[in-house]
This record gives sequence, C-alpha cells and structure tokens, in this order.
Amino acid sequence: MLAHKGTKEIDTKRLKLRKYTLLDAASMYKNYAADERVARFLSWKPYKSIEEVEAFLSDMIGKYECKDVYHWAIEMNREVIGSISTISIDEKNCNCELGYCIGYDYWNKGIATEAMLAVMNFLFNEVGMHRITAKHDVENPASGRVMQKCNMTYEGKLRGHYLRHDGTYSDALVYGIIKNEFRHIF
Repeated sequence: MLAHKGTKEIDTKRLKLRKYTLLDAASMYKNYAADERVARFLSWKPYKSIEEVEAFLSDMIGKYECKDVYHWAIEMNREVIGSISTISIDEKNCNCELGYCIGYDYWNKGIATEAMLAVMNFLFNEVGMHRITAKHDVENPASGRVMQKCNMTYEGKLRGHYLRHDGTYSDALVYGIIKNEFRHIF
C-alpha cells in the first residue's frame, strides 16, 4: 500500500525540487520549454510562447491537490532548469515510472542524476514504492547514463515505442530498480 504524500519539497546539495508556480513560466520557457534540443527526444513540441507555458503551469498547479501527483520543478540558483515527475503509478504493485528533462545549458553536469536520486529516495522511503522504472529514447544515450548512475538495471528495448513530436517513431530503452537495490548516494 502506497502512502501518497504529494509533491513535497526536496533539497539536495545543489537543487531544490518543488511544486511549480505561475511565476516559473519565464525561466521554464527560457531554460528548456522552448528549446528544440531539449524537446527532440520528448513527446511534446517546444513551447512557442510564455503564454503556452503559463497554460501548462495553470493546469499542472491544479493537479497538485491530488496526493498521488508527483511533478517537481528542478530549481538551481533560483532558476527553474528542468522537471522530474512520475509518468505513471501502478498502485497494486507499488511501481512507478519516472521521467525528466533538463535545460540544454545544464546537460552533463550531474543535475538529472542528483534529481533522480533524490526523487527515488523519496518514492522508495516515504511513499513506499517497491519498483521504479525509467526509459529513454535510444538516440539519447546520455539519459541512459543517468539511469545507470542511479544504479538502475537495463531491462530491455521497446521497439517503436516513442512517437516523437516530429511524427517519427523511435525505440525506448528501459531501466528499473527495486527498493532493496537502491543506494542513496549523494
């Protein structure tokens, strides 16, 4: 049985993981939401305006009332530079899938790994997850390295799994970790 707590604030060495607010629209737009390089491997198209970001945030903020919604803004130096969230939750089996995105200027700095470890720790030790999975576009091996650094195990390939925003399909590589394998290391 999961003990849902909602999107609680989590602090790490460099990051603050917290709920979004409407005030985040400008930094979200600037740092990642409008960037084709970030959206390339994701299902959503780059946002065309701050107003589009505000509409997304307004919808997201309304969902925070539900205790089983986990969607964090990744804040560094008072700027929102990315996001991390549960994509799906399997209540019966105490499993979930995580997804994340980080602004291009912040790639290869260990930020996604730091955020993932913090969220995994929260989900395993406070919410009661038994298993966490994540997957990435086969053409984005850097995302796979994040999963490996989080002690996740490669579990296989889902052929033609992702429909990218450009209309093409790509394979996804799946990683997973069970609670007793998790090492809280940061």
